[in-house]
Amino acid sequence: MVLEKLVSLRVAIKQPAWMILIGGIVPVVCLTVSYMIFEASVGLITNFLITIAMTPFMLNLISYEETKEEERIKSKRDLSFFQRHGDILKIYTAFFCGMILSFSILYIILPDSMSEKIFNDQINQINAIRGNIASPDTFFKIIVNNVGVLILSFLLSFIFGAGAIFLLSWNASVLATAIGSLAKQSGGIKGLPLAILPFLPHGSLEILAYFIGGIAGGLVSVSITRRKSLGFWFILKDSLKLMAVSVILLVFAGLIEITML
Repeated sequence: MVLEKLVSLRVAIKQPAWMILIGGIVPVVCLTVSYMIFEASVGLITNFLITIAMTPFMLNLISYEETKEEERIKSKRDLSFFQRHGDILKIYTAFFCGMILSFSILYIILPDSMSEKIFNDQINQINAIRGNIASPDTFFKIIVNNVGVLILSFLLSFIFGAGAIFLLSWNASVLATAIGSLAKQSGGIKGLPLAILPFLPHGSLEILAYFIGGIAGGLVSVSITRRKSLGFWFILKDSLKLMAVSVILLVFAGLIEITML
């Protein structure tokens, strides 16, 4: 496919900033196709198309990550978390930021009637989230919801390899819709930096947790499918540790979010 070939895995690992460009281009193409063919549910179909477009690249990335784990087990090197998974986290983060920037700008520059139609699914999701936040047991609901998303990210990545991309692209589109809406009220594109700030403290921790969950699921998935993968139990144990770190991040994110309400 053309889209995922714009940047090779080798280039993405060496220069992850290129993934910001991919994260900007892919959503625009997928949204345009979705709007032309599937007008009834543009937002949701766009995320399906993004997932299809990026699956080959992300599968190669997860496979590369699992190979690195095997090499580390062979050499018995004791590396820190970011030394082990820094490459994939940088690529995920750059791609996610590119999607947020792309979706946000589209929401801002499009006429209100068109942006509301295109991002209708995301707007409904935001309204549902705001409804839950208004309840008295807000903190508990935030944690339960976020841990549920984390588990889903793990399972999608475990079952489909790159399945977590759908969840990450959906979260990017929802967050971008909220940011774009706020920026539109604050003067358009020039209000974008200020519109991002309210979501940055807790949002960055939540997204990092989902990234880690996706990595954990992908590592286990590739290790199982290879069958002869070295250190399967070590990788499984490492993945469980990654999930534990993700839950801790989500608790901190929830505490930050509740203090900002």
